[in-house]
Amino acid sequence: MRKSIKFLTMMTIASFIFMGGCLEKLTSVDFDYPTEGIIATEAHNASGDYNFGETTLTSTLKEELSKNNTNIDLLDELVLKTASITIENPDQNFDNISKLELYISADGNPETIIASLNPVPKGSNSVTLSVNSTENLVKYIQATTFTYRVVGTTTGPLDAMNLKIAAIWKIKASAK
Repeated sequence: MRKSIKFLTMMTIASFIFMGGCLEKLTSVDFDYPTEGIIATEAHNASGDYNFGETTLTSTLKEELSKNNTNIDLLDELVLKTASITIENPDQNFDNISKLELYISADGNPETIIASLNPVPKGSNSVTLSVNSTENLVKYIQATTFTYRVVGTTTGPLDAMNLKIAAIWKIKASAK
């Protein structure tokens, strides 16, 4: 009899733990939120550290949350999953760039570095940056507009170019 009661107690506890996990899955929403922007850079004649430029984007996060059966008030977490920079000009590559940094700023929040790459591989026109932060950046992407800024170090002359910034954010929110 005692073994039966212990067994039933353990099964009841296990059921609550399992049901809690299922309930969380039913009441939470996880999805990826992609953003893209273009930065037109100036030519640089010498090596050094440069602000390559910035692009301000209008957030569509509210619409994406709505499509996924949630809203901005139920947003729990937003972290950067991946970030890449691509040179859109034909016949250009990262040969004369040794370091890249991607920053974000929005609506009075301090600018923060979110991804970087050092060293930048030669011969490529597209690179994936290392994500620098696991910080919850909800306050940046939920703003009406946010700005990406790219800073880099050059090792020689650099022609003007168009840089495409692509970032994918991991969203966690409670369902409506």
